[in-house]
Amino acid sequence: MTREVMEAVEEAQLLLVGIGTEWETPVDGLKEDPFYGPLLLQAGRAGGGPLEQYVQFHCLRRHPDPRRMAAYGKLERLLAGKNYFIVSLCRDDLIFESGLDADRIVTPCGGFRAFQCAGSCEGGGEKGLLRDEDAMESILSRIDEGALDPEAFPRCPSCGKPLWFNQISSPDYREEGYLPQWNLYTKWLQGTLNRELCILELGAGMQFPQIIRFPFEKVAYFNRKARFFRIHSRLYQLTEELREKGVSIAENSVDFLLEESE
Repeated sequence: MTREVMEAVEEAQLLLVGIGTEWETPVDGLKEDPFYGPLLLQAGRAGGGPLEQYVQFHCLRRHPDPRRMAAYGKLERLLAGKNYFIVSLCRDDLIFESGLDADRIVTPCGGFRAFQCAGSCEGGGEKGLLRDEDAMESILSRIDEGALDPEAFPRCPSCGKPLWFNQISSPDYREEGYLPQWNLYTKWLQGTLNRELCILELGAGMQFPQIIRFPFEKVAYFNRKARFFRIHSRLYQLTEELREKGVSIAENSVDFLLEESE
């Protein structure tokens, strides 16, 4: 990690961190996997939908990416003792397996920590969401056996239909799952104006730029005491307005964060 980034983090009163999809564990290769490939075929024959999410969930829980977990560990050590907030686009939930403070994290794209029903059904839970660790463990146990029986997986207590995970890829995504944390984030952000703020944008490209990329640029522009670091393998460029207070680094942000520890 460059000395300039380290010094900016150390000197800052507050740290705003954006984590983009460079950090999300890819699941595209599961079709070629000898264990998960046949399960995805079963899911497709059964109509796909939430069953494909269950297979992805199993892979992410049983086989968390070690390199990304190491990067989260490095980020945890970097932010230790600091006043920070993290906005993440990742849906794999690995960030919640790290030592980072969950109360200082918001994931607007959702993940695998709650269920929801599709359509107008309220799903039988608070704000249409169900948080059931036993049901999640049941999914893991059944897929451990290499079987994918649609009738054996969680169903909505209200309408009886299969439950989806509460994430943006699900139909009728329920934003209620992340809004309480988003409200905490916006309140925290209000307290950063004209304070020593270090902004780390890690791997956030043009997927959902209205969540991280554009708002972070705006925060950096209006805060006269802000330092802004944009790190991305391809989309690392800065706007002209941020040239004097920003630094662009053309590198995969996970690799960049791990450099010092290798």
